[in-house]
Amino acid sequence: MPLIRCSEQKRQFLEEFYSEWVSESNEISASIGKSMLKIVDLINKTFTETKIYGLTSHAHLLLLSEDDSMSDWYVAINVSVLEEYHIEYQITKDSQPWENATIKGATKSMDEFKKIIIIAMSESQGWSKSAELNKLFAQIKSGARL
Repeated sequence: MPLIRCSEQKRQFLEEFYSEWVSESNEISASIGKSMLKIVDLINKTFTETKIYGLTSHAHLLLLSEDDSMSDWYVAINVSVLEEYHIEYQITKDSQPWENATIKGATKSMDEFKKIIIIAMSESQGWSKSAELNKLFAQIKSGARL
């Protein structure tokens, strides 16, 4: 199932939103747009059954499990101009050492990003009922290739 843009931002699909960045004359915006399009494509190819909503906030892409911009975001993604992919996810309420605690990471590898996004989505428990995500997470834990 493709990554779905939150209905409050339904004016454009995510691909259209980031394509506008690519067409910017500003080199930094264009670079960020290209990288974010790669991320959207990877998420769409990785998660064919899991319903994921995307909410854009400037250069950030927030992943939600509900089609509601006011709902909790579970994973946040952004990129640097050096094509470094940054991921942050919410620690579950019962595991947080303090309120709103998160875990952050970064990688330059799309293969590594794929693993990290699966781990972030699983550990945040925003999609705990997704059989697809649970299967992918189990593969990572067992050391199997994705």
